[in-house]
Amino acid sequence: MNIIILGAGTFGTAIANELSFNPGNNVFLYSRNSKKVEEINTLNTNKICFPNKQLNKSLTATTNINDLSKADIVFIALPSNVIIENLTALKANFKDNVLLVNLSKGMMSNGVTIVDSIRSDIGFENIVTLKGPSFAVEVMEHADTLLTLGYDTQNQYELINSIVRETALHLDYTDDIRGVELLSVLKNIYALVIGVVDAKYNSPNTRFMILSKAFVEVKKILKIAGGDEATLFLACGFGDLCLTSLNDLSRNRTLGLLIGKGFFNADYKSNSVILEGLRAVNIIYDIIGNDEKKNLPIFNKIHDFFADKKEDFVIDFDELVDYKGIN
Repeated sequence: MNIIILGAGTFGTAIANELSFNPGNNVFLYSRNSKKVEEINTLNTNKICFPNKQLNKSLTATTNINDLSKADIVFIALPSNVIIENLTALKANFKDNVLLVNLSKGMMSNGVTIVDSIRSDIGFENIVTLKGPSFAVEVMEHADTLLTLGYDTQNQYELINSIVRETALHLDYTDDIRGVELLSVLKNIYALVIGVVDAKYNSPNTRFMILSKAFVEVKKILKIAGGDEATLFLACGFGDLCLTSLNDLSRNRTLGLLIGKGFFNADYKSNSVILEGLRAVNIIYDIIGNDEKKNLPIFNKIHDFFADKKEDFVIDFDELVDYKGIN
């Protein structure tokens, strides 16, 4: 199976490296950075992303756009804001029946997911999404990792299932592609709050009180935004929410820790994580009705914090938890 990974950043490199351990996979890591490609092919390293890691010798990097025509499967590991631009430029080089796999997390304006945007703006229909609790450095260390595949057809399911064999990647499945995409955004929003709570209180009781209520709110928003509530109980939901909220490798949790400790610069333009989180909060806020917002006190707290450009995240626990959490 010929596989192309678009994007030689940390996650793209990690996934490409792990997939290359399946002898049935012929994996190419595509990048426009010729120096990085040469390093990968000659030294089997990508030191910008992983200073102390060796890549599998069977992994090949390329800058040659013609190699894209060989791909049966193309993984998208690009920043969400450049995906449409890049795929539009590269589309003519893909096979007509190529399967796209979206690894990138984020949303377009008006609540449009990355997958929906690729379908409507570029015309690709053969596309799936793959998300879950997966730090890139752990994938590089061959840690057993569970991801959720959001798919449409049996053929898509079988193709992805075949290429993860003999790797440390494991899959659960759903046909709720929109839900998988939405959860990849929502978990970052709530991870920030858990970071704030941990920084301010350092209490397991308090942490899991807020995490429990956060889980309920994510379930509500998922339903409001058109996802299937059951998807929350897959790796892309419960697993990714817990990983991102409770592990210090998470950028959004780390941002919450900084806010909670008072080391926060309200100049949003100076921090890409803040900008990414703020954009996600605003997009979700705009697709939720005013009546529905009343039952989302934690989400409202995040939105109001950023909207008012405050420097201290003040927590009123009675306000955050005194409501009927499940209906």
